[in-house]
Amino acid sequence: MTYVLDLQEETGMMGSKPANTPIELNHCLQEPIGEDYPDKKRYQKLVGKLIYLSLTRPDIAYAVHVVSQFMHPPKIPHMKVVERILRYLKTCPGKGVLFKKHNKIEIKAYTDANWARSIGDRKTTSGYCTFVGGNLVTWRSKKQNVVARSIAEVEYRVMAHGVAELLWLRTLLGAIVCGACLMNYEAQGERRMPPHVSGLSLIDED
Repeated sequence: MTYVLDLQEETGMMGSKPANTPIELNHCLQEPIGEDYPDKKRYQKLVGKLIYLSLTRPDIAYAVHVVSQFMHPPKIPHMKVVERILRYLKTCPGKGVLFKKHNKIEIKAYTDANWARSIGDRKTTSGYCTFVGGNLVTWRSKKQNVVARSIAEVEYRVMAHGVAELLWLRTLLGAIVCGACLMNYEAQGERRMPPHVSGLSLIDED
């Protein structure tokens, strides 16, 4: 919360009107539209701080992804979106990611994409988020590198990214569980792998 309030005070947005969303629905931002923003360094500095904040604020991740595409040739409309994100943060300065304890560790992922919605290059922005034990742990929003020819191609690409993230999380959790069990056994003087760890499903690639 302190970081958001300091950012509001630094940018002079404390007295601004709050916004309900960080970015307009069906926005049409693109590079050549509008006049150049006179202070490019200020734009880059603000977007950099928002990128840092988005590490713990998935609700602004997509909007920050959009404005970060115009770091070198920022226009006045781009700066207005940055200001809108700041006005949105004013409504919820203390919002963040909440972790709760659950008895069962289950890994889930959700993916989505907007096919050819970028006005300038017709590329698709895809995104995913993953949950471990019901808690949000990773999320990402990124423009795809190539122009997709169909919605099926778009969905395949974004699902591939989501599955890759799931496999990485499964391997990471398996390593953590194995490491914890081995440390516990070594502390008790045992040197062999516990039978329930050797067959751990989290790291069984078969």
